[in-house]
Amino acid sequence: MSALHRARQLQPGSTVRWDRLERDAFSAHPEVLAGPKSGSSGPPKPREWLLLAPLGLLAAVVAGAPIWGYVAIAADGSRFATAAPDSDPSVTIAVAGSFYACALVVVLSHIVIWLRNGRPKARMDLGYLGITAVLGAMTTLSVWRRGTAGGVETWDRWIIPVVLATVVSGVHACVLLVIKLRHEASSALSLEGSDALDARTARAAELDDAEQATIRADLDAAIADLERRGIITTAVAARARSLDLGALALTMMSRNRGTGSARLP
Repeated sequence: MSALHRARQLQPGSTVRWDRLERDAFSAHPEVLAGPKSGSSGPPKPREWLLLAPLGLLAAVVAGAPIWGYVAIAADGSRFATAAPDSDPSVTIAVAGSFYACALVVVLSHIVIWLRNGRPKARMDLGYLGITAVLGAMTTLSVWRRGTAGGVETWDRWIIPVVLATVVSGVHACVLLVIKLRHEASSALSLEGSDALDARTARAAELDDAEQATIRADLDAAIADLERRGIITTAVAARARSLDLGALALTMMSRNRGTGSARLP
């Protein structure tokens, strides 16, 4: 079935299923609208655990660096972590500074990846930056207080990675938050939906010109039929025509009855 054939089956007042129209248009190339490819599943082999276990431990230490750094310095007066009442401030300050140096490397790596890909790949990216910024500010205050009170000569050097990680994380978190809010306001797509949209349009762009022209003609004919019979408005039709191939269903979301909707299967 073509997209035009499906469009002709709709009657005034019907809810337009853009996902079905798009799927019919891409019936010869269903892989364009497929989800991301999943890797092989199954539990790791015994030999793989020998490598995965230390790597997992290292990842936990690095990923939790802001928390471990804060724990190391901020709990003075209790028996929590290294900052016991009789702990040496020069040791706890060095531990906190070392952890935040690791956090700074993680944040800078994230920025490099973001600049290459143009979008954070998971919501945890923004969460990690926020945690680093908040705990980093608290850790900075604790290092300053314990360093000056304890007469630690090197506290001003160890506080540098803490301050840098805090500032860089805070600024980058604000940038990502603004981009996320603007994106949601303009397209009502989640970050995951945006990634799926990018994947679909990229696969559609890989088709040869003749195939793209055939798909585009089918979709345009379907849109024109829906507009002519008053099932969608002229504004909705213009928006649908302006989209890249592969972007129709994911972009035409949250539409009211009579202007179209896209409920993905």
